[in-house]
Amino acid sequence: MLTLLSGQMDDHYFRINLDVANSLAIDLKDYILDNPYRPNEHAIYLEDAGGIWTLNPSTLFTQEFIDYCEQELKFRLDIAQIFMRRPRYQHPGAHIDISKDHTVHGGGINWTLDVDDSQMVWYKYPKHEPVVTERSPTDINWEWPLDNLEETARTTIGTMPTLVRTDVPHTIDMGNHERWLVSLRTLDAKTWQEHCNLFKGLIN
Repeated sequence: MLTLLSGQMDDHYFRINLDVANSLAIDLKDYILDNPYRPNEHAIYLEDAGGIWTLNPSTLFTQEFIDYCEQELKFRLDIAQIFMRRPRYQHPGAHIDISKDHTVHGGGINWTLDVDDSQMVWYKYPKHEPVVTERSPTDINWEWPLDNLEETARTTIGTMPTLVRTDVPHTIDMGNHERWLVSLRTLDAKTWQEHCNLFKGLIN
């Protein structure tokens, strides 16, 4: 168990010390919008609402950043996902993240490219059964309507890398700015506790 912070396992996010200032190898927005459906990249794009893209980490990140994470920080960059939402677009459900092997995935490291006036919101795990959505092999969720869900936490992610919990229902309460977010995923950890253990040395 962790000893860094009291109540740590009950928390839903942690700011972490990870320098991402020069981590991207591409102009992300230009890359995505120039061709939202590139071969061999899983993509969902609704022009008026937003999109989700799964990129090979070697496409998105510089080799220096990959080497830093894998050799010095000792975690692999297995999945790189991009989430974009248009201003004020509100998805009607909250979800938990499911891996390709159909097991729950507990966390990710998220940051936005620009000023963020939206909030990530977490909810208590409901008693009723979820709807399973599988929009692509890398976008599988268990989802519940927002109605009658009990909120437990919320925060603005912003440009500072943040370890976020994804094994309880969560969604984004959108603001007035378009939102581009990078989500770095590793398969070195599955549960939320494993994510906290893996990244405990980076938690602020």
